[in-house]
Amino acid sequence: MPEQPRSIRSRQAIIEATADLIGKQGVSGTSVADIIRASGTSTGAIYHHFGSKQEIIVETARQALHWPMTAITEYFDNPASPADLFGYAVEALRFGPELGELLVQLGAGGLSDDELGRALRAEFSQLRDGLDLTLGSWARNQGLPQERVRGLAEMLVGLILGFATQRALVDDFDEAAYEVQGRAMLAAAVAG
Repeated sequence: MPEQPRSIRSRQAIIEATADLIGKQGVSGTSVADIIRASGTSTGAIYHHFGSKQEIIVETARQALHWPMTAITEYFDNPASPADLFGYAVEALRFGPELGELLVQLGAGGLSDDELGRALRAEFSQLRDGLDLTLGSWARNQGLPQERVRGLAEMLVGLILGFATQRALVDDFDEAAYEVQGRAMLAAAVAG
């Protein structure tokens, strides 16, 4: 595989450093100077690729959501139940806890900055929309009316983000109990 051009490596280093910093320090605790230092790039490289700190953060969120979006797309043709999708997401957050920490910090950062919040909600809405399509496909395969899965994407995203938040904030968080309860809630919602 050919090596990536330096400009692409520099851009990716900026995004990876930003993700790491935000996961540890939060959005407001991460400065452009921190990103420059952590990425090993320069001010010129930052502003060559991004117009502002907000643009870096939004691209970081976009890349953080890329893996879940890819997984959802793969389930479209052979969709899993809402409870199973939740279980897969929980397992992914256990395997890659840094993603959960990043999502929690991005959410917190979006709450304290209205403009950033709007931009991040647009990114997260794509995740919800992908889940809506996958859940609709699952309902069709199960012979269920679409109304049975309406609103489940929001519930699923909320449960997943709740898991990530609890995991980050609660020392004695019972992950297994949360997963069992989340699965039961989703199954009950489908059962109507």
